[in-house]
Amino acid sequence: MVNPILENIRDRRSIAAFETTPIEEETIHAILEAGRWAPSWLNTQPWSFILITDQGIRERISKHVPAVYSPGIMKAPIIIAVCVNPSEDPYHFVEDGAVATQNMALAARSLGLASSWIGVFNLKREKDSAEEKIKEILEVPTTYRLISLLPIGVQKHAPAKLRKKLSELVYRDKFRKSI
Repeated sequence: MVNPILENIRDRRSIAAFETTPIEEETIHAILEAGRWAPSWLNTQPWSFILITDQGIRERISKHVPAVYSPGIMKAPIIIAVCVNPSEDPYHFVEDGAVATQNMALAARSLGLASSWIGVFNLKREKDSAEEKIKEILEVPTTYRLISLLPIGVQKHAPAKLRKKLSELVYRDKFRKSI
C-alpha cells in the first residue's frame, strides 16, 4: 500500500551522523508541533521539550550517551530533549514521552530530515545514570523525568533497512499461532 505516512514510518532510521546544515525555524516549529499533538493518557500532555543548540551543552551531554550517538549530539543542528512530569500522569508518563518523541521523529522524516532516538530514561533513577547527569546539565527539575534526546538534521548516509518478517511478529487470537 502506498501512503505517505506509512512510507515515512518505513523510511525512518536512527541516524548517528549528520551534516551541519541549519534547519529553518519554521521546520523546527513544525517538528515541535508534532510532539505537542501526540496522544497522551486522558490528554494530560505531561511533556516539555528543550531545544538544544549550544555547543558547550552538547559537549557535556555527549559524554553521557553511548559513543555511537556522540557524533550526532555534536553535529546535528538541533537536539530536542523530551521531559515529562510524572505527577501529571503517574501511570503512563513514559509512554506519553515516547509517543511525543516518535511523533517528532516521524515529522522530521516527513520534512526530509533524519533523527536518532536516544533513550536516556532510567527506570531506577540511579544517581549516576545518563538521565540524571543530563537532567543536571539541562537544569531539568528533579520532579521531571528525561525520556529521550532527539538529534535532528540532514543525514550523512542512509543505513540499510533491516526488519524481521511480519510472520515472525504477528499471531492471531493467541500468542502461539503465526499467520
